[in-house]
Amino acid sequence: MDALTALEDAVLAALAAQLGGRAQTLKTYQGNWLAGLKRESWRLPAVLLLFQESRAEQVAPRSYDLILDFTVLVVVRQLRGQAPGPGEGQSAYELLASVRQALWHQDLGLNILPLALVKEEPLLNTREFAVYRAHYRTGGVQDF
Repeated sequence: MDALTALEDAVLAALAAQLGGRAQTLKTYQGNWLAGLKRESWRLPAVLLLFQESRAEQVAPRSYDLILDFTVLVVVRQLRGQAPGPGEGQSAYELLASVRQALWHQDLGLNILPLALVKEEPLLNTREFAVYRAHYRTGGVQDF
């Protein structure tokens, strides 16, 4: 199993354990999330995992530092912590806090550096949807 697949599986497992059933959709997604809001059949609230990039820096003749970046998208129908209406579920802030608790400074049982939270930011806030992004980074050593 390659490093990306192992990390993806571990992140999804950690999020599933932390979120319980509070996210109606929890999965990986590699498409255009904005177009996906109208096209996909995500049940909200949704938590989506998107890998951004991996890169390697040589540190010895047969050894590389591997850096992995990924984003967790939180998609909800309301933005603030108000009591949700019927069928709305969790607020974006509650879900982001749960994502932080599941991932931040965790190695998820893998041989990686603990996950670092790089940035959280709002991406979309309309009457219909609120979307937040939490960007994480980790790394490890790959020897050949």
